[in-house]
Amino acid sequence: MNFLSYTFLFFLISSLVLYYIVPKKFQWIILLTANTVFYAFSGIGNFIFILASAAITFFCANKVFLLNQNLKLKKTELDKESFKAEKHSVQGKKRLILSLMLFIDVGILVYLKYINFLGHFHKIFLPLGISYYTLQTIAYFMDVYNSKYEHESNFLKYFMFISFFPQLVMGPINRFNQLGMQMREEHKFDFENIKHGTMLVLYGAMKKYIIADLLVGRISSILDPNFKNLPGCLALFGVLMYAIYQYADFSGGIHMVLGFAKMFGLDMAPNFRQPYFSTSLSNFWQRWHISLGAWMRDYIFYPFALTKGMQNISKWCNSKLGRHFAKSIPACIANILVFILVGVWHGPELHFFVWGLYNGLVIALSDILSPLFNKVNEFLKINVKSKSMHVFRIVRTFIIVNIGWYFDRIIDVPKSFRYLKNTFFDFGRIGEVFSRGYLVEIFGHITDLQSQVVLVFLGCVITFVVSFLQENNVDVYKAIQKKNIAFRWACYYVPLILIIISFSFSAGDAGFMYAQY
Repeated sequence: MNFLSYTFLFFLISSLVLYYIVPKKFQWIILLTANTVFYAFSGIGNFIFILASAAITFFCANKVFLLNQNLKLKKTELDKESFKAEKHSVQGKKRLILSLMLFIDVGILVYLKYINFLGHFHKIFLPLGISYYTLQTIAYFMDVYNSKYEHESNFLKYFMFISFFPQLVMGPINRFNQLGMQMREEHKFDFENIKHGTMLVLYGAMKKYIIADLLVGRISSILDPNFKNLPGCLALFGVLMYAIYQYADFSGGIHMVLGFAKMFGLDMAPNFRQPYFSTSLSNFWQRWHISLGAWMRDYIFYPFALTKGMQNISKWCNSKLGRHFAKSIPACIANILVFILVGVWHGPELHFFVWGLYNGLVIALSDILSPLFNKVNEFLKINVKSKSMHVFRIVRTFIIVNIGWYFDRIIDVPKSFRYLKNTFFDFGRIGEVFSRGYLVEIFGHITDLQSQVVLVFLGCVITFVVSFLQENNVDVYKAIQKKNIAFRWACYYVPLILIIISFSFSAGDAGFMYAQY
C-alpha cells in the first residue's frame, strides 16, 4: 500500500478513528487489524512469511524464558555444585534453541534475499520488510535470551509489535522494551500528536518527493551508463547528488513513518541525527540508520569482540604491542566484520561488500592511528576544540563518506574505481562539462530543468536549516508552535504546496530506496 495514495489515506484515517473511539483496552486489537490489512495488500505470501518469523521467535523465546525461570527457582533449592551442573545443562539447551531459531529465521531471509543472485533459479519474490522484521524478531529473542526483560505471553500482542505497519517498509528496527511496551498502554486522543505527526509526515514527504524523486533520474543518467571517459567533475557531481538523494529518500521516509506512529501516540526509535554534521566516520554511522547500527552493536559487535578468541588476541597485543593495540585490535576486527555484514545486508553484490569493507577499514585505521593523530595535533599546536577544527572535521568526514558512496551507488566495481580515479586525476573543465550542450548529451532532452533545480534547491535549504537548528539542540517543532499563527500554518502549507508542484515534474512515485533492502 503506497504512502502516496488515496487508499493509504483512507486506511490511515479509518485506523485512527477506530483506534480512538473504541474502548482503550481494545486499541491494540485495532492496531493488529490495521497491520494485517496493510500487509494483506502486499500479498498473502508476504503475510505467511512475517507470521512464520514471528511465531518461530515467539515460541523459542517462550521456551528460553521458562528455562531461565526454572534455573532461578533451582538456585535456592540446589547446592552449589548441583546448581553449576544444572546451569551448564540449561545453557546447552538455550544454545540449541538459539541455533534452531537462527537457522530457520535467518535461513529464510538468506534464502529469499540471495538465492536469485546465485542464478539458475526461478525469480523468488522478496516479502515486504523481511530484512527489518527479521532483525526485529531476533532482537526480541536475544533480549529474552539474555534476561533483559520478560517475554510477551500473548502472541497476538507480540505480532502486533512485529507487524506494526509504518515500520514494515523501511524500518526503523524497533525494540520490544521500547515500542512494544508503548503499544501495550492505553492512549488518549491528543490533537497535539496529530499536529506533530502531520508535520513530521509533511517534512518527510517534502524530502522524499521534492528532493529525492527529482534527483533519482538525473543520478542514473550520469552513473549508470558505462562512460569510458566520464570527466571526474561530472562523476563527483553524480555522487554528490546521490549523497543528497539517499539522505532525502531514506530520512524522508523515516520521518513519514515517525509521523504516522506519532498520530497513534507512539514514539518510534530515531534513525537519523544530522549525519552530515558528523566529525568522523564512526560518528557518521552513529547518526545514520541508527537502529541498524545499534542492532549490529548489541548483537554482533559486542558478542564477537568479547569472544574467547578476541580476548586472546587482546592479551597477545597487550604483551607485544601495548595497551592501545590490546584495546583497539579486537574492536577493529569486530568493526570490519560488522561493516562487511552491513554491506552484505544491503545485497549480495560485490560493490556492497567493497563499500562495507571500505568503511570498516577506515574506522579501524582511524582507531589504531589515533595516538599518532594526537601527537601530530600537539606538534602542530592545533586547538582540536576550536570551531575551525570542528568545521574541518565535518568537511573531512563528508569527503570520506562520499568516497564510500562511489562503491555503494556504482554497481560495477571496476567502474567505481575508474570514476573515483577520474575525480582525483582527470577532473575535466567545469565550464565545458556543465555547458548546456554537454548536459543534453548526458541527460537527453532537458525539460523544465530550471524549475526542478529551484524545487530541489528549496527543499535542500529547508532541510539544511532544520538540520542546523537540530544540531544546535533546538526542538524545531516546539519552536514553531511558539510562533504566530501565520508562521505555523506556513510550515504546513509551504511543504504541501511544494510537494504538489513536484508531482508535475516527477515520473511518479519512485518508491523508497531502502524498501528494497
